[in-house]
Amino acid sequence: MKQIPHEEIFSAPPWMKIMCYMMSFMIVLMAVGLVMMENKPAEILFVIPVLLLIAVSMLIYARLKLMISDSGIRFMGGLKQHHFTWEDITGIDMQRLGKYKTPTAIIYYSGKKLDLQRGFYLQAQFNRILSLLEMKTSPELFTESYQTIRRQNKQNV
Repeated sequence: MKQIPHEEIFSAPPWMKIMCYMMSFMIVLMAVGLVMMENKPAEILFVIPVLLLIAVSMLIYARLKLMISDSGIRFMGGLKQHHFTWEDITGIDMQRLGKYKTPTAIIYYSGKKLDLQRGFYLQAQFNRILSLLEMKTSPELFTESYQTIRRQNKQNV
């Protein structure tokens, strides 16, 4: 297995982060405006928590970070943090999910799993993540579906 010379950090594209920050700020302002509105209907009270939940979700989404180093993998910024070494990995699978059959890599480790969705990362970042996984783990850990979908993605690029 090869060495990773420096820690690589993968996250949402900068334009997406800026958009999430701006939109969440605007949604919070809208919720505050609804709270301060006079003679508001009772239904508005149910909308305000939903708006605040959307704003917080957008802020959490913008903070997600995947760090891959020679010592292991860390997924930070969300509600569920992941940190494990390369030796903890028990299997790597890939599935196509959703309407557009977007590939999702699933890393199984120590009885848990980490889903890496291609929809979050750009195509080049996702391919780099997969190549780092292939570089640091043994080939027996990859399932047949992973290898099939990976071959299809390489042909499409």
